[in-house]
This record gives sequence, structure tokens and C-alpha cells, in this order.
Amino acid sequence: MIIRAIVVALAAATFAAVPAHAAPHPFSDSFEGAVNAEPTYGLNDNLKQRQGSGAVTYTRLSGETAAAQVNSKRHPGKLSLGSAVVRLDAPSTGSTISATLTPAAGSSSIVLSESANSTGDVSAQDIGLAFVLRANGGVQVVQPGQPAQTFDRFAKPCQDGSYRVTVTLTGSTLSLTVNDVRKDVALGTAVPTERLWTYLGHSGGDRAGLVDDLRMSSMNSSDLRKRDPRLRYHGFDVATAAQLAAVKGHSNLNRVRADLVKGCAPASCVVEATGANWQQQVRPHLSRVAAFSVPDAAAARSVKKAFPDKKVLLVVPGAQVDDAFTAPAEADWVGFSEACLDYGRLETLMTKLEERVPDKELFLLPEGSPVCPEQTDETVMRTQYMYLEMTQYYPRYVGLLVTGPWQPVRHPLTADAQERVAAVVLGDAR
Repeated sequence: MIIRAIVVALAAATFAAVPAHAAPHPFSDSFEGAVNAEPTYGLNDNLKQRQGSGAVTYTRLSGETAAAQVNSKRHPGKLSLGSAVVRLDAPSTGSTISATLTPAAGSSSIVLSESANSTGDVSAQDIGLAFVLRANGGVQVVQPGQPAQTFDRFAKPCQDGSYRVTVTLTGSTLSLTVNDVRKDVALGTAVPTERLWTYLGHSGGDRAGLVDDLRMSSMNSSDLRKRDPRLRYHGFDVATAAQLAAVKGHSNLNRVRADLVKGCAPASCVVEATGANWQQQVRPHLSRVAAFSVPDAAAARSVKKAFPDKKVLLVVPGAQVDDAFTAPAEADWVGFSEACLDYGRLETLMTKLEERVPDKELFLLPEGSPVCPEQTDETVMRTQYMYLEMTQYYPRYVGLLVTGPWQPVRHPLTADAQERVAAVVLGDAR
């Protein structure tokens, strides 16, 4: 137990850093469909639909939070960057990167580095190469310790001011294509392509630069992916229709009251079986119901009798998970809820529930905002990662339902962590 707790603590601190070597795969991001809202502005929302597999997150490295946004009203279907740099959280392992860049009034940059800890600035000394594209079509290739190579008005922009850019590295040669204008550039220093971190940036001007249709010939995202495909659900306790809409891009199973079920996607909601007329409210929308949530065995039997084709989720207080606990046959899923757990208490409860319920799929319910006096945004952020990491050791836990008040604007670190956890859970296992 102690060893696992140490591993979890380290994972919580470094979760998004430095994947290991493993089988590479092509990568693309359309930047479509993200919910653009404070405090995360869509950067890591809707990744599965944007990327097809959906596990590669981004990290803001400079600029204000709002300086890096995805799918904003002003720039739908685009990554928009003010004076900001973002890093992809998995390394490119191929030779070719392409994207549609719109520098606006400033310049856009693609920076490649063997370091995951670079600032991503074009003048940084730990980069391998920086490609800089200016709004007038001028291009600059920068390497540390080498004279910058500048090509004025290299290409003409498209009508909307954009440029389709492809960069290919082969030894000491950079093959560069911008809007069908191609040139091979001799590099002063060869750039190895086995493992390069990609930094996207924009600087200058009073308008945001745009990135669209980002593609890489090969990427290693193994450490950003779950180890077991049985972990497949992530969602929230949702109190309003607006909240339900806000989390749709990083959830696939949300717990709601019966009066909210009409806003759920097909088979995506766990409906609380409470209230005087909850059955009447839910029956016209049964296709949207994945399961019903109940607090005890009697309710499980009643709900299963009324809706035999739907799953039943039994959620009990952690204190009930003891040597005498049994789950009714009518419960398909079982979870426990207890706030402010440390590693040891969480593992004790997880182990005991597995022992007492050997034949059912299990759920964890981490708190989604500070609910105890000693908790902060940072500690609850770490809670999200701790619960995710623990599922890797207990593969019968198939889902995470985040409980408590949902307050992302007040707790931006936690909100960012929840999107990153969702990326792992909803992404494809490899």
C-alpha cells in the first residue's frame, strides 16, 4: 500500500510530463467542437472528437490563460494564440509536421526541441529548430548558435491570410513548403527526429494568430493513455442544463436529476432515482439514460423492476464499505462516496469494495472542488490525478464520477486536471 501511495504521489505531480518510448502513431487535431469557456477556454476539451483518438493534451507555457483558446466564437474550429506558446504533451517521433497558420499582424512559430521543459521561445538555447512565419509571407529558420536564415516574402497568403505549412526534417536538411512554394534549407546543425517536442506560438500585433488542421507523421503518446480499456467512463454530478452543456466535451457519463435528462446525449446520463415524479419525467427520454443512481438495496430492487433493461448504479458512503457490506443483485455498478481521502484510506476502500463485490463493475467518486477546510484548488487538482492513477492498479473500477459543487472558474487548476483526466479515460488505450 505504501509503495502504491508513493507512486500515486509522484504521478499526481508529473502526470502530463515526458512519455516513454513506445509504438508511434500519426497525429492530427482539427480543433473542432471544443466548449470554449472559462477557465480553460477549450484547449483540452473534446479531444477524442478533435483528434480521433483523443489523448494528446496541450500545456500553456506563456501568456495569459485566455491568450490560448480553442473554438472561440471569434475563431471557430481554430487554436487561437495571442502572445502565447503552447506545448503538445507528447513528442513527435516522425519527420513531418504540417498545419494551417494565420499569423495575423504578427508572426506564428513552430518550435521543435528535444526537451519537454523548453519555454518554446524561438530564441531559446535548448531548441533544435524554430520555423517563424510572418503575416507578409516572410519565413525565418532559427537554430541556436547559427545565423538565422531569412526568406522575405517567401509565399503569398491565401485570401483569408492563412498559409498551409509543411516542414520535413531529413538529417541536416529542412524541406519547407508554404502554400505550394517549396524550398530545401541547409541546416547548420542536424536535428534528430526520433523524439521532438512541438511548441506552437504567436507574437506581435494586436490580433490572435491561428492554427488549424495540425498534423504529424508520427507521435508517441503512450504515457498519456490508459493502461486498460475497461476504464471508460468520466463525468460529473451536474446540477443545471448549462453545466451539462459545458462538460459535454470531456465527459461521457454524467449524473443528473430526472428533469435534466432531456438534455443528455444518447445513453450518456445516470439519472438520480429520487423525487415524486422522476419516473414520469424520465420515461419519454429513456434512450438518453445509461443507468439510474440509487442509495440502497431497496431502491435498487424497485428501480430494476421498473426499468429492467437499464443499469443500476448503487452509491454508498465509504463508511458502509466494510466486512459486512454486500451489494444487491439488482445493482450492476457499485461505487462509494467519501470526501477528502488520503492515499491510504482510498486504497483501503477500493480494496475492500473489490473483495465484497467480486462480480460487478465499480466506480470512484472524487470531489470536484474543495469541500474540506484544508483543501485548496491545488490539492483537489492532485485528487483528480490520484483517483485516475489508482484505477490503473484496480482495473475493475471502470469510471470516475466527479461529485460536489462544480465551480471551474473558481478552481482553474482542478478544471484543467479534469479535462486532462478525461482525455486519458476517453482516449483509446494503446
